Amino acid sequence: MFGGAYELSIDSKGRLAIPAKFRDLLLRHYSPFLVATLEKRSHLWLYPESEWDKVAAQLLNLKTAGNPKLQSYQNLLLHNADTLELDSAGRVLLPANLRQLVNFDKEVMVVGRRNRLEIWNRAVWRQSIDDALDMDETELAAELSQTELLL
Repeated sequence: MFGGAYELSIDSKGRLAIPAKFRDLLLRHYSPFLVATLEKRSHLWLYPESEWDKVAAQLLNLKTAGNPKLQSYQNLLLHNADTLELDSAGRVLLPANLRQLVNFDKEVMVVGRRNRLEIWNRAVWRQSIDDALDMDETELAAELSQTELLL
């Protein structure tokens, strides 16, 4: 499973080098194919192709009739999904339209999140981490008490 966060740069051609740790996992357990899609303006999701197939099946099974928000969400993920292939140097070419939709500049974070990778604008990612670190501990404890999470 993917875990960890890495500061990287997108080159002038829109290519991103996948960190060796993630590349090794991909090639050992999956294939050199990834599917990139958009979920929010803050980041892209990159799934190994076989993991994306599971997600896409779930999205296609959503009951969207009469629910424009679910339909829009389903369309957002499925319409923007693009298959990428690792090149011989372990890079992927990020589609220009996806880079523009999330306002990527050159500096990004590649973050492992269990069954997928996320690519964030570095400044946005840092702000989200700062926000999480600055959360009120009492409020967080109250929210966590409503879950089954055991830490």
